[in-house]
Amino acid sequence: MCECYRVSKPSSDLVATAKRHVETGSDAAADPSDIIDTVVDSTAAALTDRGMGTLTAAFAIRRAVFVAEQGVDLSLEWDDAETEATHLLLVVNDRPVGVARARQIDDSTVKAERVAVRRSARGEGWGRRLMDAVEAIGVDANASHCVLHAQQRVEGFYDKLGYRTVSDPFEEAGIPHVKMERALSTR
Repeated sequence: MCECYRVSKPSSDLVATAKRHVETGSDAAADPSDIIDTVVDSTAAALTDRGMGTLTAAFAIRRAVFVAEQGVDLSLEWDDAETEATHLLLVVNDRPVGVARARQIDDSTVKAERVAVRRSARGEGWGRRLMDAVEAIGVDANASHCVLHAQQRVEGFYDKLGYRTVSDPFEEAGIPHVKMERALSTR
């Protein structure tokens, strides 16, 4: 069973508490690949609560993928947009597998951010499911297109989803990126 849970525009207190749970659980993880399960197991809240449990699991995936695997500085991973965005957590058979953040940046544009799938679940189509959920948020908000900053190494993934590259390469968090966009279907 696959379900995508949303936390829309969480309060700064909820974000701070979820981040604290992640950092505490990350410190307890023996191996970076164990961060997600260690954090989820140590959080009393359910993954499906659309609150603390959902947000903590989402942040744990981001911590494992971006910070532990890719070496992104932790101070760059958490930003001021956390409370402005809708956070998505993809759960498959009671196991958190992927995360994305959707943020409306103007009346016609939703931005996909922090899209990540845990290492053990990659290559199974979960990234596509997450992007479908981000785009649905955009359609619900009457946005006409979705933009994102893709790491160059996954530019082909987004290209297959209909995104086109609209910038020269640039660096973000020490990683080469390109800006990509796609028109959204209207209802």
